Amino acid sequence: MSIRNKVQESGLLIVDPATWLFPEKQLVGLDLALMMDEFAVLREKLFREKVQALDPIEFRGKVVALYCSVDAIWPPWAVMLLTARLQEGDPNAGPTSVHYGTPEEVRLQLSIGGIQAMDTGPFLDGRVMIKACSKADWAPAMYQALSSRLLPVVQSLWYGEPCSAVPVYKRQGRTS
Repeated sequence: MSIRNKVQESGLLIVDPATWLFPEKQLVGLDLALMMDEFAVLREKLFREKVQALDPIEFRGKVVALYCSVDAIWPPWAVMLLTARLQEGDPNAGPTSVHYGTPEEVRLQLSIGGIQAMDTGPFLDGRVMIKACSKADWAPAMYQALSSRLLPVVQSLWYGEPCSAVPVYKRQGRTS
């Protein structure tokens, strides 16, 4: 007697949102608060000195998330100056890219960007289940992005696990 894999036989395509999670180890945060004085005030001269002291090589191959962890008033040129410093010189010596937002926000933005760029061909007219027990379950925005990307091409969309699935969408009839 052999054991049947009913999930495999069903033709259900299981999608794990974690597939698109931007790797945490490739992301580094740079807090503007560390470049302000003790009263969380950005003083131009001191700020420029601290920016100039940054070595872009320390960020080689990383994605940098610029953010401010304290409630402070600072001018928009501050992030422009930081970005310019991080990206000056040899493009291979510094960060891969620089973004504004907390590391968590930037990681989510990059992850969603990966979803928006994914090839939907393999899912055309498929029965697709977006996996519930995923390393990405902290990010409802990823589930929303996957739904938006897949809905135009799938026959049906489910959420969960094969043993307990929630139907999300079923195409009624093809109009094309």
